[in-house]
Amino acid sequence: MRRLVLGAASDLALNSARAVERDGRSFLLCRTADGIFALDNRCTHQDSPLAEGRLRGNFIFCPLHGVRFDLRNGMPAGTLTTKPVRTYPVTLAGDAIEISVDDDPSPSRAIF
Repeated sequence: MRRLVLGAASDLALNSARAVERDGRSFLLCRTADGIFALDNRCTHQDSPLAEGRLRGNFIFCPLHGVRFDLRNGMPAGTLTTKPVRTYPVTLAGDAIEISVDDDPSPSRAIF
């Protein structure tokens, strides 16, 4: 596992999401009342970016077809996909948002 810095917590407003590119990968940072979450910026239904989706509570809605993903574990709700979005552990080092990533960039891993 290695650590990536994705930005500053002070730059991520409450109830907002922002795409961040690092090492050829696209991550989505989301800040809700429950904290900061990081996940792959790709819907597992049709491989479209999630960054323009609506953020409601701890869920991001895909802008293409409305698939809803839980920010806490990547699990989808609904019938369009059963494949979760990969999530990443987030830590704060001062104001820096850091995530732990492995060297396998595959889009998702099953979380059951």
